[in-house]
Amino acid sequence: MKRRQYELGLHALAAIFGMAACGISIGIYFITYDWRHSAVSFGGNCLLCLLAYLLHRLDDAYISRIVADLSSLVDVLTELEEREVFPGEEDTLLSKLQSKVIKLAHILKHENKAAEREQENTKELVSDISHQLKTPISNLKMYSSFLEDDGLSEERRQEYVGIIRLSVDRLDFLAENLIKISRLESGLIRLNMRSQSLSETVLKAVKDIYPKAKKKGVEIAYQQEGGLAPCHDRNWTAEAVFNLLDNGVKYAREGGRVVLAIRQLGTFVEVSVEDENGAISEGERAKIFTRFYRGENSRNQEGIGVGLYLSREIVVRQGGYMNLRVTERGNIFTIVIRQ
Repeated sequence: MKRRQYELGLHALAAIFGMAACGISIGIYFITYDWRHSAVSFGGNCLLCLLAYLLHRLDDAYISRIVADLSSLVDVLTELEEREVFPGEEDTLLSKLQSKVIKLAHILKHENKAAEREQENTKELVSDISHQLKTPISNLKMYSSFLEDDGLSEERRQEYVGIIRLSVDRLDFLAENLIKISRLESGLIRLNMRSQSLSETVLKAVKDIYPKAKKKGVEIAYQQEGGLAPCHDRNWTAEAVFNLLDNGVKYAREGGRVVLAIRQLGTFVEVSVEDENGAISEGERAKIFTRFYRGENSRNQEGIGVGLYLSREIVVRQGGYMNLRVTERGNIFTIVIRQ
């Protein structure tokens, strides 16, 4: 009903009440022929009309206040605030509605923050990718132009071809790891979490790193406590362990040693990779798990600085965490997952 129709109906009802009061008073006079009875009746009817009008005004004021409070409650939702408009201790429909609105505002605020973080991560990823692509693409352009020189010696030509091949390998390696990162971060991958042998998982990683370790003369020692079968994704957990082993082998001296160990810690299982490559400096320990970070000792080593970051993402998405401890001779990277 529109406001104008409501006011017309109210005025009509008031007119009917007024006419009824007059009619009743006149009827009483003709029945009793006593103007005093008629006056008392008319006054009583007028009093009832006045009380009805005051009740209407009070009801209208109450409804207006409720509407204003509901408007404020809508502002709470639109502005994503978590404040109370109605008394929270009262067990009323309005307080229950307020509780749901505040809960919805909290959820929307959390979603907005998550979206903002995702947007920042995307910006950082684009910036990191552009930085990583710059060097190999520049090398490809430059040395490809060098090959166009007809007077180029065969020795120089082979040298430039080798540099181009390395740049292509770097681009391929970068693209492969970026695809893994983007698939994890975008949620396109569904982890196949189930209880299975952890030793078989880590040995899968050892099998992949063994050729590189053998070529460099690095020994991989394996230690295990009992048959542990925590709930985990085999392929992605093996990827995480492989990255830790690859990191240990990459920076190991020729004839060095990397220790891979599995042990139970109460309701958790720990996979540790210990190297003898010298302790990571205190200033770098907070940065090594960030995307594309490479330490001071990695300048002459292959890689793009995503291995440790990818390992941590894999472990965290399975409900675990990663840790770093330093020793006198090197570092111990640990993966901890629930048994």
